[in-house]
Amino acid sequence: MTEIFIKYNPYKLETVVRIDGERVADNSELNVGDKRIQEWVEDLPMLLQEECNEDSFDLTFQGTLMDFEDLQESVEEAKTKGIMIHLTHIPAKEVTHMELAIEEVFDEIIHGPIDELKTKDLQDAFKKALNSEFEITVVATMSAGKSTLINSLLQRKIMPSSQEACTATIARIKDTDDPDFFAVAYDDNGNKVKSVNDVTLEDMSKLNADENVSTIHIEGDIPFTSTEEMSLVLIDTPGPNNSRNENHLKTTFKNLDESSKALVLYILNATQLGVNDDSKLLDVVANSMKVGGKQSKDRYLFVVNKIDNFRKGEDDVQQSLEKVRKYLADRDIHNPNLFPAAALPALDIRELMKNPAAIDEDLEDEILMTARKLNRNQQLHLEHYATLTSSTKKKIFDRLAQVDDGDIMNLETALIHSGIPAIEETIRLYVEKYARTAKIKNVVDTFHKKLESSKAFEEMKNAIAKNTEKHAQIREQISMIEDKLNSGEEAQKFKEKIEVLDILPELKDESKKFLRQQQKELDRFLIGKANQEFTHHEAETFINNLSNHANQSQAKLATELEKLIDTKLVKTALYLLEEYKNKIVSLIDGLETEEIFLEPFQLISSEIDFSQEKNRIMETAKYTERVKVGEQQVHNPSRQGFFGFFKFWKPKYITENVYENREKIKAHVIAEEYGLLIQEHQRNLGKSIELHAKEELKKLKFDYNRKFEKVDQLLREKLNELTKFTNDAETVQLLIDESKQKLVWLEKIERKVNNIIEIEEVAYALK
Repeated sequence: MTEIFIKYNPYKLETVVRIDGERVADNSELNVGDKRIQEWVEDLPMLLQEECNEDSFDLTFQGTLMDFEDLQESVEEAKTKGIMIHLTHIPAKEVTHMELAIEEVFDEIIHGPIDELKTKDLQDAFKKALNSEFEITVVATMSAGKSTLINSLLQRKIMPSSQEACTATIARIKDTDDPDFFAVAYDDNGNKVKSVNDVTLEDMSKLNADENVSTIHIEGDIPFTSTEEMSLVLIDTPGPNNSRNENHLKTTFKNLDESSKALVLYILNATQLGVNDDSKLLDVVANSMKVGGKQSKDRYLFVVNKIDNFRKGEDDVQQSLEKVRKYLADRDIHNPNLFPAAALPALDIRELMKNPAAIDEDLEDEILMTARKLNRNQQLHLEHYATLTSSTKKKIFDRLAQVDDGDIMNLETALIHSGIPAIEETIRLYVEKYARTAKIKNVVDTFHKKLESSKAFEEMKNAIAKNTEKHAQIREQISMIEDKLNSGEEAQKFKEKIEVLDILPELKDESKKFLRQQQKELDRFLIGKANQEFTHHEAETFINNLSNHANQSQAKLATELEKLIDTKLVKTALYLLEEYKNKIVSLIDGLETEEIFLEPFQLISSEIDFSQEKNRIMETAKYTERVKVGEQQVHNPSRQGFFGFFKFWKPKYITENVYENREKIKAHVIAEEYGLLIQEHQRNLGKSIELHAKEELKKLKFDYNRKFEKVDQLLREKLNELTKFTNDAETVQLLIDESKQKLVWLEKIERKVNNIIEIEEVAYALK
């Protein structure tokens, strides 16, 4: 049996693969480079089979438990293909140890002897990285219980959940570990509308109903996690048919897109599968899950809510989940992470456990009966059906064993059976596996850049000081560089490059492709409807469906164009900035400047307001038709009058048709009118894209010219400090002694930083 050894470091993104003690060749498919394990672990068994021409292996994995569980999952799947792998795990340091080490090193740096490592900007950057936010987008179909699920996670009723109060705003709920919730509401333009302390359900209902409110920022405690680990942000988005404006839909599509790293809770109603308001959202999900390997699949949690509505003997949880799998598979979403849930019982149980005095007797009786139902009916033990890793499953079942006393009214066991704790543990696992490891990597990378820059500068000082015979020459070179810098020759060359920067033709070409695609989607939607005729009510339904389709298409289009501008414009400008910095740095070998960041551009929204056009289009498509609505018995007119008396052979009464004028509405006229309206908005969108890109390009040029000036100033300061090391011997010796001490300190800190993210073997192995 071939022996395989894999050591994977998620913080450095380094993978070592050995086959029978030998490292794999550089050109081997097993040489995965700097990819995350989740990008290649699903293919690993097949790669081993192809590399070794065998079907059985003894594989030892050194790395974190979370990554080992992903490997276990892949190995289990490989068995179905005849590939047998025996696994051994060598555990490594986990995330918590590294975060503590980072904080210790950070404290040592800001109290150290290097001034440039103690700047406020640098401290702010480190603190921001250490306290970074992690977003969870909550998306749902109509009546799926989205607000109730969020309330169950918050363990309090704060989000309006009645049918009449469907979410029409975007709510951004940030975890601060503060038990009191605080909210600030903003309009479409980002202007503050209102702020509320100690937010209640009534307050949120009023804000949600306020037409002036577009976004609500809320801060408070999300109990199942701690800000010491990561500051979670729950984003409650309106449903696809209930967005107050197109910007809301754009936020949803942006967070579903493959470029986003946000975790997504996609909530489905177990009792109403197959509604047609989520097809476009699921298309985006399907495309996103195909890119980026296992992480892309892991970030989607499909919550099948309202399972508690099932009746024993009538409904089957397992069969219902199979229907969900088929429903998603039909939309090209395979092997989804499914989590059956009973969000409302979980919320009620938590409120009763937390504050029993606030629950009236009738509601308490109802909650206790629901708890008994969850405990007694084993089919409603929803934790058994959830897609859980072995470690998460162990946590859930250990917790169940601790609280299960056999009492059928036990609230704690009923809560676990509701499926909500399984969702919470899975969220925590995702955050630890992806977000916290990424945070550590970002912080350590920043440490490295700053330490290497400072170390190189101190080494340069020493080198200059030791070359006493070249001090005059060095001073002359520094003077020449300063003259060049002050003349602005190099900066001007790059400013000219920026001035001629023009990506508008490419933007216009790409945007036209998106617009054509949107038109094709509309044409597909209208197939088979051209010759139909509607009643007024049917036309209303058709127009509403068409409006929703167009609004979702528009939001998706806006998301694509925002990505396009980000890719084409921002990255091009960043490339020029890096080139400029590199040229300046090359004038003095080893000199590095402070890293400069640019926030991504926000694309203007181009909104289609179909509501204002609906009545006009209805009038255009309307016509009147005489329709037979029945029959009636009437006197035969042939028997009327003087001569009618003698026509005795004709019947006295006859049947005649009854007609009335009824309004009919032609589908093809609606389609044509909407088509014209959409084409007009598409043309306007194309123009607005061009105008926006021009304006943003102008801002970018101005901003980058200022950044070049900042780089120039940093260089002047460095040059001035280097000049001091060419002064008289006594002064230089003092500077050298100081610089040597700094170098010793820098090397010590560098070793500590390197050790933070090393994968160290712990004392035992798991088999």
